Formats: sequence, C-alpha cells, structure tokens
Amino acid sequence: MLAGAALCWAAPACAATADCAARLLPASSTRPAAELTARSLIELRDFGGAGAKVSGEPPFRVSPDGRWAALILRRADVDRDDYCHGVVLVPLVPGERPRLLDVGGDYLSLIHDLRGVADFVNGAPSMNTPSWSPDGRFLAYLRRDHGQIQAWVVGLDGAPARQVSRLAIDATAVRWSGDGESLAVRSRPGLVPSEQAIGREGRGGFHFDKRFLPLSDNRPRPSSAIPFVDTWYDPLTGGTVVAPAKKLSGADVAMPRDAVLLAASGSGLQAWTAPRDPDALFPPIALHVAANGHEIACPAAICADHVVALWWLGPADLFFIRAGHPENGGRDEIYRWHVTGPKGPVQLLSTTDALVGCQLSGARLICAREGATMPRRLVAIDARAATSRLLFDPNPDFPRGRVAPVERLVWHDAQGVVTYGDLVLPPDHKLGQRHPLIVVQYQSRGFVRGGTGDEYPLQLFAQHGFAVLGFQRPSELPIAGIVRDLAGLQRANIAGFAERRMIVSMLEAGVDAAIARGVVDPDRLGLTGLSDGAVTTQFILSRPNRFKAAAISTCCDDPASAMSAAGLGYRDDVVSWGYPGPGDAGQDFWRGYSLAASVDAVKTPILMQLADDEFRLALDAYSPLQYRQLPVDMFVFPDEHHYKWHPAHRLAIYRRNLAWFDFWLRGVRDPADAAEIDRWAAMVPHPRSF
Repeated sequence: MLAGAALCWAAPACAATADCAARLLPASSTRPAAELTARSLIELRDFGGAGAKVSGEPPFRVSPDGRWAALILRRADVDRDDYCHGVVLVPLVPGERPRLLDVGGDYLSLIHDLRGVADFVNGAPSMNTPSWSPDGRFLAYLRRDHGQIQAWVVGLDGAPARQVSRLAIDATAVRWSGDGESLAVRSRPGLVPSEQAIGREGRGGFHFDKRFLPLSDNRPRPSSAIPFVDTWYDPLTGGTVVAPAKKLSGADVAMPRDAVLLAASGSGLQAWTAPRDPDALFPPIALHVAANGHEIACPAAICADHVVALWWLGPADLFFIRAGHPENGGRDEIYRWHVTGPKGPVQLLSTTDALVGCQLSGARLICAREGATMPRRLVAIDARAATSRLLFDPNPDFPRGRVAPVERLVWHDAQGVVTYGDLVLPPDHKLGQRHPLIVVQYQSRGFVRGGTGDEYPLQLFAQHGFAVLGFQRPSELPIAGIVRDLAGLQRANIAGFAERRMIVSMLEAGVDAAIARGVVDPDRLGLTGLSDGAVTTQFILSRPNRFKAAAISTCCDDPASAMSAAGLGYRDDVVSWGYPGPGDAGQDFWRGYSLAASVDAVKTPILMQLADDEFRLALDAYSPLQYRQLPVDMFVFPDEHHYKWHPAHRLAIYRRNLAWFDFWLRGVRDPADAAEIDRWAAMVPHPRSF
C-alpha cells in the first residue's frame, strides 16, 4: 500500500490520492505526448521553487548515507484547478526505482514580509524541501491541509505519513535536532493575538497607517517585527518536548569573518566565500582558501566573483561552481582546483543549462539540471570527469521531439554592457522566412517555459509562427557594489532613470541582434513583462517605440498608484528614492515613464492580465487609456497574487496572450475567441495613431 493511503477516510479521498499517485509517478512505459500544448506545459511535473538559481535552498536533499535523494513533486491539474503533491524518494544507486512516500496536501505559496507587515503571499511555489533525520530513516516537511500548514514526518519503511505539529498558526519551517530525537517547528504564534487586537481595533475604526496594503487588504496587517518561535516535538508521538541541549543538526564549525559559504577538508584546509566590501549592499563575492591560518592565493580571475557552491573531494581538491551571469552568457561552470599544486583552477564543465542545488555525494555532484528545451531533472555529475548521468526524469512524457530548438545569443550595447537571450524560432522555420517577434522578460535561465512568472509560453508562441526572444535582464549598475543601502542604490537607479535606460538599451540591442539574423520581421514586434519586466515595458510604451503589441502581468508605476494605492510604506520608500511626493510638481519626472502621465504618447495595444490583489495599481493607467478609447484590455483573476498559481487561470492566460499577439502581429482571428477578438477589433486605432 502507498504510504499515506491509510489517511483516506472516504472513498472519494482514496480515489483522489490514487489518481494523484498515478499522475505524479507515471508507469515506466509512458510515451511522449504527440504534441506540445498549453495544457501540457502547465501540467509539467515540478519540484522546488520557481526560477533556477544555483544558490539558496536546494530543491532536493541527499540522504546521510548517499543512497537517496528526497524531493516534493507537484503537478498541476487544470480540470480540477488544483495540484497533486507527493514526497518522492529517488535512488542514487542502481537497482532501485523512485518511490512515493506520501501523497497529499494543498499548494504551498511563497510567503514573505513586505515593508513592515508580515506574511505577504507572493503566489510562487514555496521551496519546501524535505529534511532528513540524522539516521536517514525519516523525512520531515511542511504540508498544507484544509488551510493550515503543519509539520509532517514519513519514514522509509512504508508506514503512513503522520502529522506531527498541532500549531494554532501556520508552520513556516521544520528541522531535526542534532540527535534526531526531536523536531523544531518554526512559526509566529504572536500573529494570533495581533490579529485579535486588529479585530478589536476595527470596532472603533482602523487607523490608516503603514500597516495597510490597500492593494489587497481593507484592514491593517500584523507587524513584521513579530518574532519567529521554535516549538519542539517528538517526531514519533507528536507531543511537545523541551528544547534539547544540542538543538539543530549540523557540525559546529567556526566561520571566518564575513564568510558566506564555508567548506573544510579533512586535512585542515578551509575554503570560504566572503564579500570584498562587507558594508556594501551587493558586493562582489570572492573565494578564499587557507591552510594553517595562511591564505593560499588563487592565481585565476575566476575566484574573484560568482562562486556560489564549494566542496572538498580528498585532502586538497577543491570543487566549486560559478553561477551563470549576464556577462558570461549565462553559463554555469564547475571548476577543480588542487590547491597545494602549482596550477590554478581547471574548468571541468561550462553549460548554458542551469545547475540547481548541487550537493556532493561521494565523488558525484547531485544536481537538479534543466536546459532551454529540457524541464528540470535530477542528475549525477562525476566531480572529476564532469560526465552527467540521469537519475530521475519527472516528465518522461514530455514531447521533446516537438520542441523548437533554442539558440543562446550574447550581445552588448553601445556602452559595452553585456547580456544574453534565448532565441526560439518556429519548428518549421525555413531559410529566408522572417517571423513576428515576441520579447519575453526578464530572466532567461534553464527551461524556457513562460518567462518570469510563467505567463508567456515561448515554445507555444514559436509553434504558432512567432520568433521569441527570452531576454535576460543585465546586471545591476556598477554602483550596486559600492552603495550601503537599498535607498542609496535606488536613488542612483532613479536619477535620470539610469538603470531603466540601461535595461531598455540592452533589450533593444537584443531585438536588433535577432533582426540582424534575418529571421525577424522588424515591423511586427511584441513585448511582455511581469514585475520588473512590466516596469521596463511601461517605460518603453510611454514614449515613441517600435513595438506593435504588448502584454503585461502587473501594472503600473504611476502618480496616483505610487503615492496612494500601494500604501504609505511604498509612498515613503519611493519618495526617498527620488520620486516627487504627492502634491509636488512632478510632471517632468512622470512624463516618459508613467503610462498615466503619457497617455498621448501611448500607441501600442496593451493587454493586462492581473491578480485581484494587485489590479488596483493599474487603474491610474488603465482608466485614461480606456476612456480615450485607446487599445487596452484588462482582465482580473480572483484569488491570485504577484505570481499567479491557479492552473485554470494559467491556461486562460496562456491562451489569451497567444490570441492577443496572433491578432495584433499576425492578423489571425481564432474562432474560439470570437467575442474577445471582436472587442479588440473595435479598438483598432486610426492609422495616424501608429
């Protein structure tokens, strides 16, 4: 029996669990689908969070004995508008098959504090990686059921998973004690009395202050100053226990001053990364190695920056990873350095694939790996030869034969700033053809699914005759490595819109690079964006430009929205960055940046597909555009956040974005979208407007 099946108390629940189990781990005989569709992209199996960062919390964890990797697999179900989740055990040694240890739980969103208020829901998937007990017999993880997040434990013995914590508030993290006898479950119990106090305050009216986020709430939020607290549990009985003397697992190693990462070899060598200027906001991070307290100089420039992971293999062999970045074309690199030898680090691997959460196990790096045309998989990379072996492919039915090839382009602008992008052409592209181009922002790393926020499916666009450029936002301005705080950086960015002009310059240079290849029609260009990408889009559209259609997922930075709709905290922040305050004469600042202040200059048709907790920010721009009968259309999705998570909504967004660009760039009218397209056709402006 599948672990967790004993938790089914009724036939429908058991049927749903069995269905999810089959959807998560398909039979080995599963064949690739006949075609790539919007649904198949949305229903890909995923593990870990959104994006493909090398550093940060890993999306899986290797067992203490090196035999297994544990991860939480999820898969969207468009028809049910829900997700299946399962704890999966992946074998790292031959002769075993992946196992589902637990099936169940609802979607877990990324939650963070924002401008002094607690628990702001982002909508992107939470990382939620299982944690191994020190003896390797159990896994602890978070699971959300019936609206509550609690800590759960499951063993490798096939027994059902069990809920351990019984908190009155959501658990936020779980970790084992050093001896494995207890679990620390982190939460914010102070949120309960804070919410109760806010409720009592409402009887006399809420005082409007920085506790309000008017975009999404009509009442104050609890303060982010409320502390996190660890409650200790017996993992077998679920009873609370006294915190142990040695609280958390992991060896106690003295960290060098300002160290970010540290690895110690068995021979007494230490390697660590540290900022070159600890007081800077975003300082370059350098690699250091020392023996007996004396530092060993790295003779290569590659040690100067971008090192994000490091391990010792043997007494003096250091392995490290440099994360891809705009200046090197987004290539992740693995190096080996025999630190007591005469030579410097030697590159073992350089790839445009994204290597995520790598962990050393024996002489192998176990990594989540994804390529431009390959969804995330688990692989083993030989740490000496850098050969890669597949361990677990969550999507054996992904139709790889139907995927259009992707070409990595690297370019620079007139000032020498470098970045890259991924160019996707229609699968049936023929020599001499020139296609309409859609630019998808603002990161292009790993599997090119739908850009940042996953709303603009590059492969689906390509299959419908578009060329698509996945644009990688260039690095921060150099001042980011010097300034001491965010306000200082933002003041430098906002002055003359220096940062935004640099980003736009690089985006335009990327479009020119694609056009120069002879595969793009320069008169049919589309632009998209969410968050920072939407800000770039509004900056471009608020002045004369060459884009004939645009779609955005968030909107907008305008006078009224910035000064009121986003709340007093945001207002005070942006004023400190250089925005004109409410009531100040700021026409010169806003004109050419804000859509609301540049209505007369806006000629590009704009589609807005927004979350219900953010759409109010768009009203300052949408209302005058719509009032003047300019080509703009807006949709609002319920129960959504910055990153839209509902599978049904994502399907609608995919399809509408495709229909929008089909209509404006290709003149195609899909009969399935007749009502919407009739409305868009009525928006077609007088020819003199273009």
